[in-house]
Amino acid sequence: MDNTFVIENNSEEEVTIDLMEILKQLKTHIRSIILTTLLIALLAGVITVFVIPKKYESTVRLYLKPDSTTGVSDYSQVNANNLLVNNYVEMIKGNNITEKAATALKIDQDDLSSSLVVTNETNTQVISITSKTTDPALSKRIVDQVTKTFRDEVRENLNVTNITIIDNSKIATSSVSPSLPKNLAIGALAGALLSIAYVIIRMLMDTRIHNKDEAEQYLGIPNLGAVPFIDNK
Repeated sequence: MDNTFVIENNSEEEVTIDLMEILKQLKTHIRSIILTTLLIALLAGVITVFVIPKKYESTVRLYLKPDSTTGVSDYSQVNANNLLVNNYVEMIKGNNITEKAATALKIDQDDLSSSLVVTNETNTQVISITSKTTDPALSKRIVDQVTKTFRDEVRENLNVTNITIIDNSKIATSSVSPSLPKNLAIGALAGALLSIAYVIIRMLMDTRIHNKDEAEQYLGIPNLGAVPFIDNK
């Protein structure tokens, strides 16, 4: 079985790559590859723990209650509520709510908006308002204030009173990012790929003749003999 393949470049030269030789080189440098992988993974871990700021998350969950005198939700009302939920999500992320909430908290509106994630949980009428910052107390204050501002706005301007809080926010006791296991895995993968690429590129760039087989292949003539190397030291 032929373990080589040929690459043609623009100058019409052919570069033959021996896959078995690549595997041989990787096996020869396996210790260096493993060491590089571990070192870069360790570096990624150190950066994760001591350099990258930790971020903390706080979430409020709102529910759009059925608004009917009978207390029974029919199909049309559910569809109408689903549409309203989508509108409310966009409304919460809009400048009107975020600007008023930022003013009340005395923080920059851009900082508040960049920390805010508002979603409608799939197949539900539940809205999640989440803030992620480097200060767990600030994350809680942001979601609480955004929630209050939103409920006040829809109550005063839209006469909507059927939005209730089903999960209150809490001050996070542990960070949600960065992820140490994830960054260690990324560092290890990067280290392995870089070290393997270095070994392969170094092998391809090496144009020296190392043995008689390579000499025969390069010159196209048979080898008649070899002169032993004698160290005079």
